[in-house]
Amino acid sequence: MPQRTSGSQPISLRLRIFLAFVAVAVGSAVALFAGLYFGYARNADTDTLNGVITGGTIAGFLILSLLIGVWRWLDEHIAKPIEQLAGELRARSHAHVGKDLTDMSARYLGDLAPAATALIRHLNAARNELAEAVARETTRQVIEKERLLTLVADLPVGIVLCTADHRLVLYNGLAQKLLGEGESGDAPGLDRLLFDYVEDNPIREAYHRLLRSDDPDAQLEITCQSYNGYPLIARMRLLVADLLATPEDSDAGYALTLEMGGAFPHAMATTTRTVAYDFDLLMKYRSDEFAEALLDNLTYVVFDTETTGLLPGSGDEIVQLAAVRIVNGKRVETEVLDTLVNPGRPIPAYSTRIHGITDAMVAHCPGIEVAARRLHRFAQGAVLVAHNADFDMAFLHRDEAHIGLRFDHPVLDTVMLSAILFGDSANHSLDALTTRLGIDLSEEARHTAIGDASATAEVLLKLIPALQARGLNTLGDVLEEVRRHGRLRTQSR
Repeated sequence: MPQRTSGSQPISLRLRIFLAFVAVAVGSAVALFAGLYFGYARNADTDTLNGVITGGTIAGFLILSLLIGVWRWLDEHIAKPIEQLAGELRARSHAHVGKDLTDMSARYLGDLAPAATALIRHLNAARNELAEAVARETTRQVIEKERLLTLVADLPVGIVLCTADHRLVLYNGLAQKLLGEGESGDAPGLDRLLFDYVEDNPIREAYHRLLRSDDPDAQLEITCQSYNGYPLIARMRLLVADLLATPEDSDAGYALTLEMGGAFPHAMATTTRTVAYDFDLLMKYRSDEFAEALLDNLTYVVFDTETTGLLPGSGDEIVQLAAVRIVNGKRVETEVLDTLVNPGRPIPAYSTRIHGITDAMVAHCPGIEVAARRLHRFAQGAVLVAHNADFDMAFLHRDEAHIGLRFDHPVLDTVMLSAILFGDSANHSLDALTTRLGIDLSEEARHTAIGDASATAEVLLKLIPALQARGLNTLGDVLEEVRRHGRLRTQSR
């Protein structure tokens, strides 16, 4: 798909209608002035001039009032519903929203909305038939895949797959335990650098030796140490280059099996039976510039905060912080940050009524210094995403000097993304968005940081295909379009 350029963005329908009425108003004023002038020129006396001026002024105001009234009616009942209808159609055609179109106050659009509803129903029916056919054909493969993943999860060794640039593509539960929590206290995650968790020199040397080897089946055993102090025995083997390497890079990734080099700590006696993986990361193209990166290739950390109040500049503090990761267009269910935060001040009763967090619940929890550092590390190399992001980022930016870190990540706001797709006049609250996109957001999860972050992540995954359908393929395209909606950003603040 060709990338959209800044000069190719079409003028919106509402702006076109407004400009058309401006042209009609200017043309009417010129025509009125010309008619009155020529009428007066044929009968030039003082009394006639006064009458011409009075009549022209009254006629001008009446014409202007009529044009403004007609324009506002068309904008409210024609242009806005069409703009919202276009966004709804994109959501259903590209974001796989299955619910019927809402009314959207489109009664003046005639048969357009019912026709669009019928089309979407037909599309959903076709999708369901296709999905059923695919499900029937792939059931056996899915069962075999689950058996394989269960086997990998239960292996008595840690399994790690990495890309050629040493980023995690797969890990099982034991590998997650052996690698530990890295230098900054965060657990391994997909698309994270292996060397955040284990010393790099032995791994790099072994990898380069295998690349120089003439034997594609060669295997090396090395010893290394994780940053949590565990000595490890690792066996490395290259992945099949022809099948898994990127077209631009002939180097393959590699597989590691990890075992404890000494006595097995009691804390590792039990491990979670999990396998996290995304083989598409092996073929992922990485851009050095965020703005040039395709939306599908980016890693997103979607986060939310609960606070003591709405005024970060007047002493309000974060009481809960949660985040989830989206890698290669998919939510990584095993990689979650969710922590209560001690605000260092009493939580007002009216805030507790909203999010349910009390002073007793946060009394022994970490402060914002610890929580913010965890989020910063969790979001390394990622785009930060939040609903009404300016609010949440205001708390983080305020504490940057205190915690000694800068949240200079690119930031996306799902409020602004919704405005791009559904128009400024639509309702962009999280409740409205989840309803519009067919996402379940229960009352129990609402106004909890992890519940809202998870719902926002689902919203983002629905919006990205719709943004791409508008020709917004890179992060730079989206950020440029967001700037055009600066008025809504001011309102949301």
